[in-house]
Formats: sequence, structure tokens, C-alpha cells
Amino acid sequence: MKKVLWIASLALCAGCAGGQATPAASGAGTMEQAARVHALLGAPQPAHRAGGWLSPTAKKTKHLIYVSDFIGNAIEIYPVAGSGQSPIGEITDGISGPEGICLDDRGDLFVTNVTNQTVTMYPHGSTTYKLQYTGFAYPTAVAAGKNGWVYVSDLVGKKVVEFPKNSTRSKVTIDITYPQGVALDSKNNLYVEYNTGANGGGPGDVDEFAPKSTKGDDLGLPIVWGAGDAIDGKSDVVVADQGSGSNAAVYVFPPGSTKPSETITQGMEDPFRIAFDKKFKHLYVADPEVNALLVYDYSSGTLVNTITSGLKSVYGVAVSP
Repeated sequence: MKKVLWIASLALCAGCAGGQATPAASGAGTMEQAARVHALLGAPQPAHRAGGWLSPTAKKTKHLIYVSDFIGNAIEIYPVAGSGQSPIGEITDGISGPEGICLDDRGDLFVTNVTNQTVTMYPHGSTTYKLQYTGFAYPTAVAAGKNGWVYVSDLVGKKVVEFPKNSTRSKVTIDITYPQGVALDSKNNLYVEYNTGANGGGPGDVDEFAPKSTKGDDLGLPIVWGAGDAIDGKSDVVVADQGSGSNAAVYVFPPGSTKPSETITQGMEDPFRIAFDKKFKHLYVADPEVNALLVYDYSSGTLVNTITSGLKSVYGVAVSP
């Protein structure tokens, strides 16, 4: 897929009604690369709807897949088991252009809302948000640590913001160019995937930060155009690389290595956010260009399931324990 750079004013980042994305131009303001050309930054979004619904299965908050639908302004919920699943629940309260999502150890759901510039938290089994985090220009990904801290990448704000447990007041801010993905390992080390090119374009890389540190170690990973990242059970750094055409892939980098031990490409065009199930048996890839959630057997890299039902634009994914 051909990538296009787009510039948007802060008003457009906030999702003002009737705003239009404009082509990239020097000095035109803040930015976002719109690799997903069918959902341009600043394009008019439907007003979010309060509420949502949960089936009895979805209320149990176990063995579930959560998918962010950017254009649909919703989080759609699916059972893990099955093939080509249909939604068994939906969250719309406070949702506005959702991209990154994650679950903490309690099953609480966190969502980055690009077009109203917030992050919202939903207690397990609830469709109504309890906490709302603000102060972002373009919150694009979120991670929740075992210590309860919440980490948000602000793409346009060029920072990662960290919040203590149960607090919406930030405690730590990391300045970093165009951050896309945030991920945590078992020791709560933070891995930020970001891009270094003009207007947020590639090349990409990943920096590792010790807990509460603002100085990271550059891992020097050869990423064409960075998107989301995750850490597997072997502490491998797993990155989504949107590539520059036909070379989009998810790469697996062993600790200390700049050469991938595994490359996963089947069915991908624009891998954006990624997630694992608890035992790292399956890798889940949100691909907005094919408009599907792609599910892979992680050990072999084989595509085993594709979920499209009820989705208009697939941008993020999280899987409950």
C-alpha cells in the first residue's frame, strides 16, 4: 500500500465536525501519517453514542477479544474461541476515533480516543468509563503495567506520558519523536516504538526505558515504518512494521539482537496494533488496510483466523486473560 503523509491542525486532531485532512505541507502544523487512507485524520466522525451492550458471555470478561473500530467509534467485543466470530458486546460511551487499547491484570479496559484527545478506562464488565485521562494532542497507544501505572503515547505531542495507579494526573513524561507503540515486559520495562522521519514517517526504532526513567536505550531495530509493539514470553521485542509498500510485516527480535528470528507477513497490508493472548499461543494483528483482525499461530506465523464482522475500520486490539 502506498503511504501518504497528512497534516492536521490541532482542531482537526480534536475531531471538529466538518474538518478535512489536508495534504502534507511544510509548516502546516501538527501531523499524523495516514497509512490508513480510508480513515484520514480530521475526516468527519459520527458523534459517539453513550452506553453499549454486553452479552452474558461478554460480562464475564474472560476469553474475550476487544477491537477498536476507528470510524465506527466503538470497541467491539468477540469471543476468543471460534472462527469468523461476530460481536457479543460493544462499548461506545466516551469512544471517539479509538486506536490503541489494552487490558490490565484486573480486566479493566483502556482506550485511546484520537478525535476527542482522551484515554478512557472501563472497569471490567462495564460499558461506562470510570476514568478519563487528558492532556494529549493525539493519544495513539496505551499500556497498563502490573504495578497499575498507565502509559500513553502521544504521537503529535511527541511524548509518552505515565500515570500512577488510579490517578489521572501524570507523574512522568518522556520526550520522544512521534511515538506509536508502547509495551511492557514482566519487569515493567517500557518499550516505545517510534518514527524518526519527517512528519512522523519512517525509519522507525524502539527504545527501552527502565521503570520511571526518562532516558532510554536505543535498541537499533531496522524498522521501515513503526506502528505497534509487544513483548512475548521470551522477552522478544515484537514490532509491527507498516513497511513501504509490499514489505509490511510483524518482526520478532530476540533480546539484544537487531536481526529478526521470525517474520510474519501472511495476509497483511498495514499491521498497526498487535497483542498476544496470555500464553502467547496466538498473535493478534489489527490491520486497517484489509479492515480485519488477523489471528496467527505465533509459533509458526500461520494465519488461522480473520475477524471482520461488525467492523468498519480495525485499528487496535486487546485480549483478556
